Amino acid sequence: MYELNTLLVPVDFSPVSRGVVERAAKLAGGDDAALILLHAIDPALVDFAAKLGLESREQVIEKMRAHAEEELAALKQSSEVDIDVQTIVSEGIPFIEILRKAEDFQVDAILMGKYGTRGHIEKLLFGTTAERVIRGSLRAVIVIPVEV
Repeated sequence: MYELNTLLVPVDFSPVSRGVVERAAKLAGGDDAALILLHAIDPALVDFAAKLGLESREQVIEKMRAHAEEELAALKQSSEVDIDVQTIVSEGIPFIEILRKAEDFQVDAILMGKYGTRGHIEKLLFGTTAERVIRGSLRAVIVIPVEV
């Protein structure tokens, strides 16, 4: 049987990704079970906000990082399981960061939701982060449909 000790769960703070975190906590098993919650700060969003003149690129990153750390801490605290939950905020193209962290931590699987925060048309034209992760991963990828 395939044991799922260490699971990487990318989180974009959408209701779908929050649902995946809940399910992942129930799937992780074994003596050293752990969840790694990852939020990737997308440079395209940072550049967009900076180009609008809202703040400098560095200030945008700082605020996005602080927000992500707060949200991840809240998710970790609300997790009602007796397993290790780690949180990571990284900067980079989300699917690349997911693939990189999966290899860095030698996870047993990556768990993702079927839908995230992007619109339906964009998914049809460009594909989703989940599809890119599936294509590029050397690890098992479990895509969980979550109704919100």
